[in-house]
Amino acid sequence: MSTPDAGTTKVTQTLSGGTGIASAQPTTELTPEQKKARFRELAKKSRLSKDQSTVIGDPSMHYFWAANDVLSQPELIRLQSLGYVIVREPQPKEVLAGTAKPKIQAAGLRQDGTYVRGDVILTQVPKEDYEFLIADIEQRHEEGMSNIQDEFRSQAEQNGSPTFVVSNKK
Repeated sequence: MSTPDAGTTKVTQTLSGGTGIASAQPTTELTPEQKKARFRELAKKSRLSKDQSTVIGDPSMHYFWAANDVLSQPELIRLQSLGYVIVREPQPKEVLAGTAKPKIQAAGLRQDGTYVRGDVILTQVPKEDYEFLIADIEQRHEEGMSNIQDEFRSQAEQNGSPTFVVSNKK
């Protein structure tokens, strides 16, 4: 077998009789400035420079990456009943071609205008509705905690078990 030139790939023979591929070393070392420039170039291409879940869009909307697989369809239906809708880019082909600006900035734009990353899809709801939903959840949580304590005391009383209340005073 001949010796490969620098920067080429050579084929090697393995012990089992098959072949393997080994890459040759680069011909020159990169300077620190060249390495930084190369990393910036790669970061732009692979979007390493920003979090893949970041969404920059309409400030009056709340964005949520919802599960989007066969088993999660009931969750999507539940979210839609709460007012969430799937985000759709009005001009996906133009945005993907680079001839138009996207309505929002998010990873995962597809040809159909949806934003999908792995098994999640981007949804949105008006921020006012989202804030109401969160306040409602917090209120129901507090009521539930109070009801649990009342129910515990009631059942303990029926069973003749003593209970006590801890005072926060010191």
